Amino acid sequence: MKINNVIPFFAVFLLILMGCTQDEVIKEDTSVGGKEKISVTVTQGGAITRISHEDDGADGLILKWTANDAFKLYGTTTEVFTTTGPTDSDGKIATFTGNAIEDAQYAFFPASKAEKRWEDCHFNVIGQVIDANAPFAHLSGYNFMTAQTTASGTEISEISFKHKIAVLKFEVTLPDGIVPKYITLSTQDDAGIAISQKASDESNVTTSKQLTAAISGASSENFTAYMAILPSALKEKLALAVTGDDGMVYSYTVSFNGDFPYEAGKVYNSELTFINGAADGYGTADIFDNDVMSEAWDQSDNKGSTKDTPYLIESAGHLKYLIEQVKAGEAYLDKFFKLTTDIKVTADTWMSIGISYAKPFSGNFDGGGHTISGELKGSFSDDLENFGFFGYLTTTSSMLIENIHIATNVTWSFASPEGTSISSFGVGGVIGSGPTQKITVHNCTMSGEMQISNGSLGYGLMYIGGVCGYTTGTFKNCSAIGNANVGCKGLSIAIGGIVGGNRSIANETKHCINTSSIIISNTEHSHTNEIISVGGIGGYIAGKVLGCCNQGSITGHSLSSADVGGITGIASSWGNYHLNRNLTTDLNVTSKGTVRLGYLIGRSYDTATVYSCNESVGEQSQWIGNDPAWAPTTDDESAH
Repeated sequence: MKINNVIPFFAVFLLILMGCTQDEVIKEDTSVGGKEKISVTVTQGGAITRISHEDDGADGLILKWTANDAFKLYGTTTEVFTTTGPTDSDGKIATFTGNAIEDAQYAFFPASKAEKRWEDCHFNVIGQVIDANAPFAHLSGYNFMTAQTTASGTEISEISFKHKIAVLKFEVTLPDGIVPKYITLSTQDDAGIAISQKASDESNVTTSKQLTAAISGASSENFTAYMAILPSALKEKLALAVTGDDGMVYSYTVSFNGDFPYEAGKVYNSELTFINGAADGYGTADIFDNDVMSEAWDQSDNKGSTKDTPYLIESAGHLKYLIEQVKAGEAYLDKFFKLTTDIKVTADTWMSIGISYAKPFSGNFDGGGHTISGELKGSFSDDLENFGFFGYLTTTSSMLIENIHIATNVTWSFASPEGTSISSFGVGGVIGSGPTQKITVHNCTMSGEMQISNGSLGYGLMYIGGVCGYTTGTFKNCSAIGNANVGCKGLSIAIGGIVGGNRSIANETKHCINTSSIIISNTEHSHTNEIISVGGIGGYIAGKVLGCCNQGSITGHSLSSADVGGITGIASSWGNYHLNRNLTTDLNVTSKGTVRLGYLIGRSYDTATVYSCNESVGEQSQWIGNDPAWAPTTDDESAH
């Protein structure tokens, strides 16, 4: 239809949208040639998108439009179109409204994950949290769809959306009385699992050996999980690891019915086969307890010298041997390791791999998509100042830590050291401290709970992060899904969902997603020029932050002033922030001092560059906590 010129201030027009058949995800409507028509009248919106799904028990999932669903339309300018809900009884037809734009070409759903430019739009499936009582509800945030239009001026007659995800369905039974907390799909295929793709040409941005989702609200050992994935030809060498509330990892090999490759818009029902034909119905993690015996791994035939011929960590005994060797002073510079089994840690205390600057770990470690579960417990001492699965990492060459899922609870006390110190101390689920620009951390996931306590005023720069505490390295496609409760003291404190602090201006934090909640409990610092800094991705990040997303809350009380941001607490003068999203307004921190709170950044130094970020939550005046008058920088094309 033509533009309605009688409306002053903005134009309104009518679109006919057609959602492509989704086999089991959307039931085929044969009356309209296999496509469902969505009649859309277009006003301004911007609410976080959501689509409801329901299982009909026969054909899989039915997608229904829900109030505040929104897509973004790209042309000479961009516009978000929203709906107040379905206009038909089966939920397939809705009216969307938004401002008219010239020469519309592309549409992207959901709008909450659309970028400022069409060329920057991408699909990313990490960070999924599955509600056991509504196991497909989370798909609303991952049901990516795109459309190409053939518009003339501002007239659009029809849009045909195409679905861009597939859905894997798992039906799992755990031992009596055990309920699930996390599931991890992994592969040993060199192609990996596609976890991020460009919308414009569907090319892979990155692949990984694992994809982890958290499960909330489970009350039974029997459960069904729906996992969103991107289309892939991957079929063989798949495994599913389920972490129970007992800390054990239960493992299955996986196969799927139906034709391959995975097609967007389809649900694939899995067939789970028990690992190694275990008599009790599942494979279980190897146990790392107080009595585990150290066992040397195979070191013959030049093993460990290349990524293709790594040392294989095949048991808890092998892991114990690695810890002991590093503690004794062997850094394993330029050596390669690969984990080939899940391990549950039940030992009373954990000695991290790499304990100090004098005794670091300097090798490369591929987790192989496996899970470390159980408990990591420790306390600050002269022998152990940084804590995580890895404690202290550094290298004079290059280092890659990748493909590992830490599903442990981390309990750490900074104790009560005497005197003063300006040293940096880090705590993280995967890495405590990695102060080298030559380290890359790729596709690592932390999904446990962290309890961080104690410390002394004036002693140490404290960094706490879901994946890594303190670093100057590069982080790509990492995620945190659990929660952190931090109640410590120090000279300064930085807390982040992914990293506590990254002080490198040369490296980047890229395509990381945090869904974990952060709770601060009477944190306190003593440095007059420092502050408590808390962010969904990082507490303090000096360099580039690209394409990251926060969905986790930040709440609690601080005894000292605090800078709180959806992405970072503090952005340095050299900071460069691009295509980042904070999707929550649940940032509620109180203090005896001042709280600077921004939905994007708590405090940004004057020369930090921020553009194409955070278009879904809050007014622009709320994005930068210390600068309500801030306006985004014009896009730097070279940074795309």
